[in-house]
Order: sequence, then C-alpha cells, then structure tokens
Amino acid sequence: MKVLHSLGSLRRGGIETWLMNVLRQRHPELHMDFILHEPPGTGGDYEREALAAGCRVHHYPAASWLTKRLRIVGLMPTDRTLVGVLRSGGYDVLHVHGEEFLGDVGKQGFRGGTPVRVMHCHSTKLARGKHGAEMRLRRLRHRTLGRRLVLRYGTDLVACGRDAGRLMLGTAWGRDPRCRVIYCGVPLEAFESALRKSDRRSLLARYGIPCDARVIGHAGSMGPSGVKNQSFLVRIFAELAKRDSRYYLFMAGDGPMRPVIANGVVALGLDDRVRMPGLVADIPELMMHLFDVHVLPSLSEGFPVVTVEACVAGLFSVCSDTVTSEVGEHLVGRVQYVSLASSPSQWADAAEVGIRRRIAPEAGLAIVCSTPLTIKSSVEGLVAMYRSRLAWGPVAPARWAQPGLAQTRLS
Repeated sequence: MKVLHSLGSLRRGGIETWLMNVLRQRHPELHMDFILHEPPGTGGDYEREALAAGCRVHHYPAASWLTKRLRIVGLMPTDRTLVGVLRSGGYDVLHVHGEEFLGDVGKQGFRGGTPVRVMHCHSTKLARGKHGAEMRLRRLRHRTLGRRLVLRYGTDLVACGRDAGRLMLGTAWGRDPRCRVIYCGVPLEAFESALRKSDRRSLLARYGIPCDARVIGHAGSMGPSGVKNQSFLVRIFAELAKRDSRYYLFMAGDGPMRPVIANGVVALGLDDRVRMPGLVADIPELMMHLFDVHVLPSLSEGFPVVTVEACVAGLFSVCSDTVTSEVGEHLVGRVQYVSLASSPSQWADAAEVGIRRRIAPEAGLAIVCSTPLTIKSSVEGLVAMYRSRLAWGPVAPARWAQPGLAQTRLS
C-alpha cells in the first residue's frame, strides 16, 4: 500500500517522531512517502533518514503570507502540487496530519483520484493556542467550512485522542462510523536498548550534574508557540531549588523561544542548576537513567507521547489538567494532574511526591505493554484501517445532506 503523508515538515516534533517510528517498523505492506510545506533540506536528520529508507519526500512550492490567506478564502486558485504528486505517484492513501485545513487537503486528494483519504487530528487547539483577530476568523472557518470539508472528503476520520477528535469535528465526533482513535504509540525496543547500553553515572558526568542530584525532567519543543509552558516550569523549579540544593532541571528540546526561556533561568539565578542541551537524539536514555520525575505543564496537548515514554522508563508524570484524561486512564497510577491555576509551590509538592513514586523500568514497560500505546499497536491500527478501506474500493465524498449519517449537525 502506497501512502503519502502530508504534514508541515520533518523536523523533530511529536507527529514527526511518531511517523519516523512507524517507518522504522518496516511493515511489509506499507510504503511511506511524504509531502511537506517546508522547503527541501529543513527536515534535518529525519528527512535524511526518510530518504535513506527509500521514501520520496515532496515539497509544496513556497507561498507568501498573503497568497496563503487568499487561497484559504477562495480568492486565489488552490496550489495543484498535491494533485500532481498523487496522480503521478499512484498512491492508495493520502494521510493528512495536523489540526487545521485537513479538509482542504482531503479535497485535493479526491481530485487527485486517491481512494483513501485519512484526516488525522493531532491537537486540541488550533495553531497551538494562538490568539488575535486572524485566529478568531480561522476558528470560525474551522467550525464551519473546515469541518464540512473534512466530513465530505475524508474516508477515515482519525484523532490521537478523544479531545483532538472533538476539536476536529465538534459534537459530530464519534457519531460517524468513519471516526476512530489511533494513539501515537512508543517504540519499546528503544527503551529496552537504552536500559542495557548506558548508566546514570555516565550521563550525570556528561551533563555536569553531581552524583547525588535529583533531576526534574522535561522534553518538548521550545516554540514557535509557548504551548509546552517551559517558562512556568522554570518557576516551579525555582521553588524546588529553594527546598533542596540537590535538585536540577533538565529541559531537552529546541526552538525559537529557547533564548527567552534561558533568560528566565538566568533572571532567577538558576543557570548553574538548569541544563538546556537543545535537541537530544536519545530521549529513552535520559528517561531511563537521568530523570527522577517527569513534569509537563503544557497549555494543551493532543495526546502527549512523552508521558507514555516516561511511564516506560518507570517515571511518574506530573501534568497540567489541560492534558487529556485518556493518559491517566491508560497509565493508571502513573500520572497526577495539577491545575495551571495552582501555585508553583503546589506543583513542586507534586513533583517531590512523583520522585518517590518512581518504579523500576521493567515495571513501567509492563504497564505500557498492556495498553494500545505501543508503536506496534499504532502500525497495526494503520494497516488495518488502510486495508479495510481499500478492500471496499474507492469512496466518493459524502454528500452534506446524505441521509443516515449522524454528522449533519455540527457544533
């Protein structure tokens, strides 16, 4: 089955890492290619890995800010790059990732003659929670035309969790047989390998952290938006730092907001006890051997894969209450939700409790193995969905008023 994945880029991020993990499974029934909005060469090591694995990586031509917005409102012709790629590539599946404009891409997929068009929502907020006049118009478009296009041109409506599904379709989510959740599972083999190949002492030495340290761990993008809320995490750590000189904060990740976060660390006089190494390739190694607790004060999350990774490593996660409840439902007893309205002191209390609740990685691995949160489950879900839809043959776009479909009224 030839699958073309449409997304923004192949730079390191949640969706991108999951897709690369799917690719690394080398399922014999799947061939994966990509079409990206960012220009060639910007995907870094993920793009190079995809090319080395035999994937074709296509790119949309660059478009100005004005051109993009005129196309959104229908005042300029739609870019035809995707239609051409689909027709020349003979793809069985177009799999569109993101949270906004999914239906617009699906419409191009229909025009390109692709029989299976998967609309896959990965977030619970548009544009990572941006505000302003433009976002008000985009939210209105998303709730009206955007949802209608998804329902009309999507053959399969997928979300990384229930809350993301509700963002995509409102109250229509779950009432249509095309709706399903496919979790972004984690590769357990990477954690099993990390458990064998490294140790805490060498990692502490690598990052200049004392042997008796207690490490507060975090891994996440640092922009362009502040959705991961690292600035608040620094305030939480400031409270912990007052309580015990052994506490250290480790924030893996990079992005445009990294200098702002670093300035906040310096302003609080914490630069000697905070480590910000940028992008780190081996997150399993850090979680297995370096972190003592995982803290995630995000403003929003679709389904945070990083909490699953933390559980595999035996870590307890302290998350904001904006994180979907599905995490706690699957990782029973391994997650505590704290309100973002709570004080840094209350968050620090939860982190200290979380340190004491760390378990052996073998026990964490067993917990995740019993859930649908592994990469093998993800791949099985994708293959089953593609296979069953292709067996039914090409599916025309659903008519908006087609009787018998529960999606005729949207929130």
